[in-house]
Amino acid sequence: MSKEILLYPIVTEKSMSMTEEGRYEFVVVKNSTKMEIKDAVEKMFNVKVAWVNVMRTHGKKRMRKASIGMTPSKKKAVVALMPGFKIDVITNV
Repeated sequence: MSKEILLYPIVTEKSMSMTEEGRYEFVVVKNSTKMEIKDAVEKMFNVKVAWVNVMRTHGKKRMRKASIGMTPSKKKAVVALMPGFKIDVITNV
């Protein structure tokens, strides 16, 4: 069930600098709650979660030649771990 909630980790320069503070970013299923995300991270990576922040990003208009489209909307979760726990995002997901 945890793989169904966590779609993939966000690996950017900003999110990698947050890992030093024990915070990790994931793209999650749109209808998931904070408690479901917390349980999924704890079960999948065998860590203890301190808190979870969730945000929705809306799709933006993009134009390719003559056609206008939209980028997909996403739901992101920032997960903070308890001190002493760590996730290797690159190899574990």
